[in-house]
Amino acid sequence: MLRLINSNIIESAKLFELITNHLKDLIILFDKQFSIIYISPSVKRLLGYELFEIVGKKMEHIFAIDEPLLIGEPQILGYQHKHRDEKLMLESLIKPVFLNENLECYLAILRDVDIRESLRKELERALKKEKSLTEHKSKLISMASHEMKSPLATISSSLELLSIYLQEDEHAKFISLERHIEKMQTQLDRLNSIVDELLLTEKNNSYHQAVILERLDLVKVIGSVIKESFSEADQKKISVKCIEAEIYIDSNKILLHHIFKNLIENALKYSKPEKSKIQVLIEPSKSQVDVSVKDNGIGIHPLEKDKLFDRFYRSNRTTEITGFGIGLSVVKECATMLDARVSIKSSIDKGSTFKISFPK
Repeated sequence: MLRLINSNIIESAKLFELITNHLKDLIILFDKQFSIIYISPSVKRLLGYELFEIVGKKMEHIFAIDEPLLIGEPQILGYQHKHRDEKLMLESLIKPVFLNENLECYLAILRDVDIRESLRKELERALKKEKSLTEHKSKLISMASHEMKSPLATISSSLELLSIYLQEDEHAKFISLERHIEKMQTQLDRLNSIVDELLLTEKNNSYHQAVILERLDLVKVIGSVIKESFSEADQKKISVKCIEAEIYIDSNKILLHHIFKNLIENALKYSKPEKSKIQVLIEPSKSQVDVSVKDNGIGIHPLEKDKLFDRFYRSNRTTEITGFGIGLSVVKECATMLDARVSIKSSIDKGSTFKISFPK
């Protein structure tokens, strides 16, 4: 019986030695005073030390650890390599070992996470750089937008004065300058609208301002957007369908204006002239109101859907159509500010449907 027990102990010791000799992780046993009573042979591979240099000593005396060891929770520390100036990052977990409810020793398992930690630090640096670039970009956009407002206002005033002068000048009427001034004013209003949208979204991104809500009739708001933002010729291409005459939601008129102006403008822009039929469908339910803007234009490639709401993104299929690539990003940001969801259904050369779901 004794011989059998001794045999089992020997076999267990051999098995333990076999495991620890081939284990990549580092196994350490500490006594109650945290002196090392056992360390696995992998210490030579990881840190360059022989076993006799370590056993009986404390961790901080050998590996130049800067922080005290923690019990019961993961900890990442730098361990000094014997033959190199650098420190190796090891993640350790130390657990107490009890025998008959009495503390016997401490068991630690250490794992090499140097590559992981290097990648994490590199990622943190990249994220910090990206954040800095984003902040600089936001400041640049905001500053440029503010700077543009003053000359735009001056040009607008000058155009109004020119229009007044032309009305008083009989000769000028014959050379049709009024028509050219109207075109200039239309483009000026468009540019002003772009600047306003840039300022709106940048202000929200920078300051996270609270949105002021009011009770609004969504049917009336959409009708006003179409009447105020589009020419009579374009209005004839837009149909609005709703089963109810009035639908009220808690929302913000300015943000709604930006959402529907951009969606309808995009639908008109990316539809072929002979097929420019835009449908706006308003569908109320108990908890939300869905508004769909449907066109029969060029459609969206499936691979581009994820990038579609990125600011300044323009599809390769739209190079012949003028634009800045900010309309849909404004739609997305305004919808987010209103806790609304945006979804897309599209087929190439068959058209697209953008649906905004507003909470009631």
